[in-house]
Amino acid sequence: MAPSRLTWAIEDGNRAGEVIGRIRGFINKVPPRHDPLDMNQAIFEATTLTRNELIRHRIGMQIQLAQELPVVRGDRVQLQQVLLNLIVNAIEAMSAVNEGPRELLISSAINAADSVLVAVRDSGPGLAPEGFDRAFHAFHTTKPDGMGMGLSISRWIVEAHGGRLWATANAPRGATFQFTLPARRESPS
Repeated sequence: MAPSRLTWAIEDGNRAGEVIGRIRGFINKVPPRHDPLDMNQAIFEATTLTRNELIRHRIGMQIQLAQELPVVRGDRVQLQQVLLNLIVNAIEAMSAVNEGPRELLISSAINAADSVLVAVRDSGPGLAPEGFDRAFHAFHTTKPDGMGMGLSISRWIVEAHGGRLWATANAPRGATFQFTLPARRESPS
């Protein structure tokens, strides 16, 4: 039996509560948790939270998850916050696009360096070449109401987990934000 809307709402509420608690911990400099984590499951949960925004902005989403992805060690809520930030940024970027399809691709893969690679690829306007590194600087924003902290905090979270976060241009338009996390050869709990 498929989960009901009420079940989804309760689960979304519980996840939102966890996010708020972890953000409070982040502000109070509590070190991130390093629990075994199935990144594909974390991606699925994060994309579930953005479902309504995707529909509202008429954006199609594809998810391509690698089979038998190795486990990472990390703080599920912090890493999902990174995903949510990247997805919401992509949605906002594509909202300004009036021509062509609005498509979001979220993928996972095993990286050659024995790490897990997660990518969020959009068909938005993209970034100017000089903007790729500057996008991660604190207080740099291209949004009228933006604070310029989301990507900076996201990069800090990924680096605190031993990974790397960066952006590249797509052809003919759009951007891909991707991050790696070290793989752990164990099964998730």
